Amino acid sequence: MSNCIDGTLGVNFTKRASRPDFQLGHTVRGNENTLWIYVLAAEAVATGSCTVNTTTYALTDAAGNHTAEAAFAAGEYGWVKQSAGLTV
Repeated sequence: MSNCIDGTLGVNFTKRASRPDFQLGHTVRGNENTLWIYVLAAEAVATGSCTVNTTTYALTDAAGNHTAEAAFAAGEYGWVKQSAGLTV
């Protein structure tokens, strides 16, 4: 299980919410050299590979450069891990 290591309070990578807890696009560092981004699910998204629109931070279930550690219902906010192209 991943944990936030950059000091940002209230981060829970598997929590899904109907109202935003953070600004869309907010990023945090996780253990094991991971980068996480706060998004809004545009549709239901299963766990695993997914895509984030880098302008609107809308999450879709299409395979892409991010990973959802927990499923999203359409309209839910939460965190996804950048799984490719990580720049640290």
